[in-house]
Amino acid sequence: MSLFDQFENGDVDVEPASFVTAPRAQAGPDKPPAPVLLEQGFVSTGIQNQRLPVFTLDRVQFPFHVSNIVAVVVSSNFLAMAVEGPQTGGKDGARNQKILRIDLAAENAIEGGHLEECSDDSGQGCTWKMEKWLGCHDSDGRVDEKGVALGDKIRRLFLDPTGRHLLISTESGDNYYLYEKWKKPRILSKFRGIIMESVAWGRPRGGSTDPSTGSMLIGSRQGHIFEAELSSTEEFMKREERYFKQVYTVIDENPPVVGLRFEKFPAVPQKYVIFAATPNRLYQFIGTVSEANGDGGMFGEIFRHYDSHTAGYQEIPGHLTHSEVEFWSQYLEDTGYPSVPKTFAWLTAPGLYHGSLVFGNQNIGDSVVDNAQLLPVIASSSDVPFSTEDIPISVNITEFHYLLLFKDRIKAIHSLSSEVVYDEEIPLEFGEKVLVMTSDPIKSTYWVCTTLALYELIVTEEDRDVWRLHLEKKSFDAALAYAKDDAQKDKIVTAQAEYYFSQGRYVLSAAYYAQSISLSFEEISLRFIHRNERDALKHYLIKKLERLKRGDATQITLICTWLVEIFINRLNVLRDEVDNAAATVVGLSASNQSPQSDVDDAKAKQRRLQEEEKLAVDEFRQFLRTYKDRLDHVTTYNLIASHGRMEELLHYAELVGDYERVIAHWIQEHQWTKAIEVLGRQTSLDLYYKFSPVLMEFAPFETVNAWIKQPNLNPRHLIPALLKYEVVSRTNGKGIEGQNQAIRYLQYATGKLNNTDPAVHNYLLSLYVAQASSDNEEGLLAFLNAQKSEPRYDLQYALRLCSQRGLTQACVQIYSAMSLYEQAVDLALKHHDLELARINADKPEDDNTLRKKLWLRIARHVVEEKRDIKQAMEYLKASDLLKIEDVLPFFPDFVLIDEFKDEICQALEEYNEHIEALKAEMDEATRSAESIRLDIRELRNKYAVIPVTERCRLCSTALLTRQFYIFPCQHVFHADCLVNQVVRDVHPAKAQRILELQQAIAKEGGLPGGIGGVK
Repeated sequence: MSLFDQFENGDVDVEPASFVTAPRAQAGPDKPPAPVLLEQGFVSTGIQNQRLPVFTLDRVQFPFHVSNIVAVVVSSNFLAMAVEGPQTGGKDGARNQKILRIDLAAENAIEGGHLEECSDDSGQGCTWKMEKWLGCHDSDGRVDEKGVALGDKIRRLFLDPTGRHLLISTESGDNYYLYEKWKKPRILSKFRGIIMESVAWGRPRGGSTDPSTGSMLIGSRQGHIFEAELSSTEEFMKREERYFKQVYTVIDENPPVVGLRFEKFPAVPQKYVIFAATPNRLYQFIGTVSEANGDGGMFGEIFRHYDSHTAGYQEIPGHLTHSEVEFWSQYLEDTGYPSVPKTFAWLTAPGLYHGSLVFGNQNIGDSVVDNAQLLPVIASSSDVPFSTEDIPISVNITEFHYLLLFKDRIKAIHSLSSEVVYDEEIPLEFGEKVLVMTSDPIKSTYWVCTTLALYELIVTEEDRDVWRLHLEKKSFDAALAYAKDDAQKDKIVTAQAEYYFSQGRYVLSAAYYAQSISLSFEEISLRFIHRNERDALKHYLIKKLERLKRGDATQITLICTWLVEIFINRLNVLRDEVDNAAATVVGLSASNQSPQSDVDDAKAKQRRLQEEEKLAVDEFRQFLRTYKDRLDHVTTYNLIASHGRMEELLHYAELVGDYERVIAHWIQEHQWTKAIEVLGRQTSLDLYYKFSPVLMEFAPFETVNAWIKQPNLNPRHLIPALLKYEVVSRTNGKGIEGQNQAIRYLQYATGKLNNTDPAVHNYLLSLYVAQASSDNEEGLLAFLNAQKSEPRYDLQYALRLCSQRGLTQACVQIYSAMSLYEQAVDLALKHHDLELARINADKPEDDNTLRKKLWLRIARHVVEEKRDIKQAMEYLKASDLLKIEDVLPFFPDFVLIDEFKDEICQALEEYNEHIEALKAEMDEATRSAESIRLDIRELRNKYAVIPVTERCRLCSTALLTRQFYIFPCQHVFHADCLVNQVVRDVHPAKAQRILELQQAIAKEGGLPGGIGGVK
């Protein structure tokens, strides 16, 4: 089904056919192939032989004949076109006019309507009749019953960015409004008498679903600016004009307002700029507004701050019958509207006034126009692109070109070079005239309209040469932004490098030479060498390194080695300069005739050189950190060492993990602390074992600290280092430093690390023994007590060491650990240490005989050696095993009994009490035996009556069939049933014992006394 209507009695019969144009070019030709890297320094440009022209004028093919086009407007891929048919058969020669609406994105997308002559016999004239859209009328000037002038003619169309709202302006000043869903337009009564020249569309307040136009500005031919808002209401008696009011008047012979646009400042809410153009003035109104509410409007308060004398404008003198101003904006997909405009073009009498727009913090009276220029239209020589008789009819603007429409041709001027890059003649028939050039601000399409045809100006890859033009202007960054392939980028960076090199900015040029592919590495390097620019060469090599691939191992190693030499040379030069500056300072300071200002200048120069040297060293070390894995270690060592840069050599060795070299150097220099610091920064345990002996000899405290920080060390392997430790010369300090460092580490190893190696414990024991004395065994005893339960040292070795040193307490404790309590007590008694002997005498807790024996030895020693009867009695009381009779044999024959009379009496009383207790127990035993004999006699006469029908309580069979047991509680069981039940319930060991006893009884012939048994 066709999407456009069949018009009744029209001069154009539209058949169901689609809107036809020539095939559109793509947004750009196929991308050129990627450049092929032939070898280092050469690149294939891959230029295509065939390229589509940037501009192509393509005529639109209509599926019907178009007799006369009046106006065209395009937006959001919708094209509205007013056409005028041939004269009707009326007496006044009236012409039918109609408007076609074309959806450029769809087929069969033409909608149309027209107004035909009235066939009313009453002679009342013609009336408006609409099929789909607006139909025009004859030109006899008659007025229908609605008060519309029927002799009017359409002059301009205005379509909003969304393509939904259309304004129709007629030559008589009547204006109509048509919404996309309406079938016929509605006259705008408040707009009557206004000949619209320009419209600035706004955005609906309610978003895309809002059927209103939002606030809009209208410029008239009389120099007035109006603010209005239209709404596509369907309510009866409600007008489309939500509000309409005049907000400004250009008081200068009332020139027509040929261009209008307003934009919001991106960074400042509610701040707007309004552009208004007349043929010779471009006005800018900047101010803050409040959003429109109801019928109040929103731009009135901006215009109230301006009048005809204070309004800021740019005036271009001259007289031009037709003027236009166009803006270029990038379309934003997320908003559905163009962005803030970036450039503009204003057609004036002297030429095309163009520039860029910058939205910042401008206020009232300021301008957002920047870098404005005037491109002459009337030429004075053949160098400019216009002839003296050729004046543009219409103007438009793309991102990089200005489009100018003349009476028989169209031209395009590049905005960067101001050169004509396109000039094509429009094929016109006899009587055909060029009308206007319009554009779609949403889809960025451009259209040229004549009275008989419509052309689309197809733009293809218009930015293809932008990079070249920016390159010619030395705008290298902008050129790179528009470069499309590697060949173009290489040409840009090469030109940029050459430019900076010619300017003497060698370091900056080096960064861009490194990006160049077309120049060889050798050529660029020689350029810097010939100019003796070592710093620039260094920067070039570094940047080149960053761009090499990881697979180019040989090239990377060679360049890195070259850079090491350059860095070292630079450091040596700076070192010499610093030394010279220092000598100068010393000389000037020593001279009494030197001014103070010279001394200050020399010191400032020295500080500057020192800072420069520091920065150079940091840069070199950063380079080594980055490329340490790419350098040959031996070559780099030799290269740095040949220049005597020992600090850098050690830094590189540490970077590559050659800590052995670094530690050996510091040990050779007797820098023990530095050697230990390096040792602590690495993780190899072998280096600890290798260098610890010498470090322990000269810096034991720091070395032990390093060991403690490395818990993975094996203390056994550190014993050789500990043997190097000299105790005497290292125990004069205070606190931890005054301790024996070997003992300190071994205590950490055995206590914190839980080391159980006997060699470590034996060595620690030997250190404690060596440190102990006969009157101070505290450390050794603490060590022995810590391992009382499970000694990890050799007891015999420990006993031998302690015996050799005469350490009694330690020997006694070792004897005790070996369970040799008699030797321990004897040794303690030998040295008259009764307390120690008493402690060890109580240790065999499970052997009272031994304990008593040991206590007797102590008592004998007290009686016989010390002859202290009183102390012997105290030990007698302290022991629960000894009695007075045990120690009496040790007393002398002629000792007075008075000293232990109480103890003897107490012993006799205890014996007496014990005898009485034994008598009581014997009496009780006699009574128990008599009671048992009575029970046995009674048991012989005890019996039980069992019925013949009695059954076993377990198997429920007749009880008297086999051996059984009867209990006093009258429960009866078969013997075998009872045995089986007991076997199941008891512990397996007891069950096995029961079975064995049962088998033994069976062998003896069963239970005596028949088959029964009483329990």
